[in-house]
Amino acid sequence: MAQVKLHNINKIYDNGFHAVHDVCLDIKDGEFMVLVGPSGCAKSTTLRMVAGLESISAGDLTIGDKLCNDVPPKDRGIAMVFQNYALYPHMTARENLSFGLETANKPKEEIEKRVAEAAELLEITELLDRKPGQMSGGQCQRVALGRAMVRKPEVFLFDEPLSNLDAKLRVSMRMRISRLHQQLKDSGRPATMIYVTHDQIEAMTMGDRVCILNKGAVMQVDTPMNVYHRPKNKFVAEFIGSPSMNMMDARLIRHGDELMVETLGQRFRLPAQIQEKVAVYEGRDVSMGVRPEHITIVASGNADSFRVKVDAVEEMGSESFVYFDADGRQLICKLVSPEQTLDKVVEQSIQFRMDKCQLFDNETGENISLI
Repeated sequence: MAQVKLHNINKIYDNGFHAVHDVCLDIKDGEFMVLVGPSGCAKSTTLRMVAGLESISAGDLTIGDKLCNDVPPKDRGIAMVFQNYALYPHMTARENLSFGLETANKPKEEIEKRVAEAAELLEITELLDRKPGQMSGGQCQRVALGRAMVRKPEVFLFDEPLSNLDAKLRVSMRMRISRLHQQLKDSGRPATMIYVTHDQIEAMTMGDRVCILNKGAVMQVDTPMNVYHRPKNKFVAEFIGSPSMNMMDARLIRHGDELMVETLGQRFRLPAQIQEKVAVYEGRDVSMGVRPEHITIVASGNADSFRVKVDAVEEMGSESFVYFDADGRQLICKLVSPEQTLDKVVEQSIQFRMDKCQLFDNETGENISLI
């Protein structure tokens, strides 16, 4: 079993800087867990504590059923793939792949078999006699991944392994790593994978679950779709998604028998189920968030629509981003397969999909509209 459990993990450096705050994370056997967050949120520090490359100041780390706080890295059953490949430049790809097995005194026949299997799976057989200086960045990263594979670890750790690659290679390597995870699972020897990235696309497309960190603390752990559609708090709502969620100052007011949200000089009716959920916030200031794809351009005069000024349009081919000025607040609208060109349009009528809007407590940042 290769479940990894972090229980109230903390990291405090000698100068008193508290980098990681009471991180609790239960990673299941064979799960692909992605740690994502902005630069400086301590995601790599957390991963390095799992690897044993950073000491744990407080809390417990277990891998399988074994407490690993003070276990040396080589005895944790893990293999790590680094951002900068960390290949020996004077060795061929074959020698890099086999080096760890040789130092572990594995039989020669077994070493050759493992190297051949990894090379075939990663399509690097023709590269085995080349040195790192004779290979591209993507090829070097595949060799680094193969070096981890041949050890047959229970836990793979990835520290931003694709950040040095160009966009096309990142897509290719994302697919390879995801396919490797599935193939190991299908073969009956699933491996737990913990993957650190700042790239939202990697997080959303690769992870079984995503752990979002901010300032060394866990903001939310959930499936990619849930962190996007059901963000636990304002930070997650604004961090996940590109372009970011539109966030507006708002106030909940009573109008007759209905609870409405007032923002941008307009009043918007809330769906009945959300009205019940946020009724205790009546008369209070809140924040309202709406995703760019949940703003629609409509005909003038439609119910609940309002006029805005078009500031700019970014044509992306299959989609367009339209920037509006609404009562002095910039809004971003995402149009998929747009049929009309808005470059020279001065004003438009837009409408919010209120069933998709999110409301947040201004003090705690908590999403108060989750049902």
